[in-house]
Amino acid sequence: MLPWLSPLILGATLALILTRPRGIPESWVAALGAVVTVLFGIVSIRGVAAVLAETAGALLFLLGMMVLTILVEQAGVFDRVAEVFVRLSRGSGVLLFCGLFILGALVTIFLSLDSTIIMLTPVIYSLVSRRRFDALPFMFACTFVANTSSLALPISNLTNLLVYSQLQIRFGDFAARMWLPTLVAVGVNLAVFLWVFRGRLPGRFEIESSERLTKIDSRFVISSIFLALTLAAVLLLGLADLPLAWASLTGGLGLLGVAVWRREIHLSTVLGEISWSLFVFVIGMFVIVRGIEQSWLATVKLTLPSDPTSSLLMAMFAGTLGSNITNNVPLVILAVPVLSHLSGATQKMAAFGLLLGANIGPALTTYGSLATMLWLTLVRRRGIDISNIEYMKVGLLTVPPVLAAATLSLLVVPR
Repeated sequence: MLPWLSPLILGATLALILTRPRGIPESWVAALGAVVTVLFGIVSIRGVAAVLAETAGALLFLLGMMVLTILVEQAGVFDRVAEVFVRLSRGSGVLLFCGLFILGALVTIFLSLDSTIIMLTPVIYSLVSRRRFDALPFMFACTFVANTSSLALPISNLTNLLVYSQLQIRFGDFAARMWLPTLVAVGVNLAVFLWVFRGRLPGRFEIESSERLTKIDSRFVISSIFLALTLAAVLLLGLADLPLAWASLTGGLGLLGVAVWRREIHLSTVLGEISWSLFVFVIGMFVIVRGIEQSWLATVKLTLPSDPTSSLLMAMFAGTLGSNITNNVPLVILAVPVLSHLSGATQKMAAFGLLLGANIGPALTTYGSLATMLWLTLVRRRGIDISNIEYMKVGLLTVPPVLAAATLSLLVVPR
């Protein structure tokens, strides 16, 4: 097997994802790269099965939340939630933007960034579409606040869970180290966005909407109950270090069963709304990265310096670069075995540095974070076509100052 073949496949895949010639979907490109990886014998069929097993928990969690979100959105729950924040803003476009940004941070911290993307994007879209605001600043706020604020707790991001569980970091230690970087990152991100989108945010606006909202009926109430119970279950399972998919699948499939039984929706409608392409992308990229791991990284010895500060900085840069090459979840999976050879303060600082790069850093590109991929699917489905180049312009202005501020704040937290 030629050692350069896997990096070549990865490079070609990422180039096609970035340029999207003739609008080819990212999922098709990732699937093609995975097929080529298997055909050349870089990853075996057994290796593909192992990838499926490793990603099953995260993908099933996403599937359950997608189903739940589709049903809740169609019941009009998100429309009502959006109007609450309109009234809290008292007619100020800037206050509305800030309020929704803070809301996204809180949801991410206590539920997960995927929950923020799945639930907050429809809320904001409902709001801006009713009042004919410029949707772009609000749509960008959804994905960036999800990535930026996902540092806080082990349950806030899948990358956190992987590092937290495999390196056996205590929950309290994790939260104590990451609360300040999270607070600083969210503040800087919001400040940058207020500057970047200063000419596109609405000024004063009428609080009342000319369009009538969905009435509060039995479907609305049932959907709200399922949503609340599912979110509570996700939080409890996360705190208990149990699979989050149990909660999302129970909530999503349970509400689906009720809606179909009450003849409120057809099963085919829900299946058609699910972003199946996202699952294809994730699995395809995991297979390609597995090929890199087996044919190339196996021959490379990776080490980190023993000094905790140097390890943090090196891991942060590696996490940022690697996430924007392979996607942050595969990157973390590859990095954890390297960190396991370290010990003490050096290991912890390197782990936190890796998460800085793997959580904030991926916002540079549309494919660096699974949450960003999901957000892009939801946004495009609603008729807002954000190109990769357009997204990266915002990322280049935002990520460097946010990442630098969060890194500096982590260095001053007592060890």
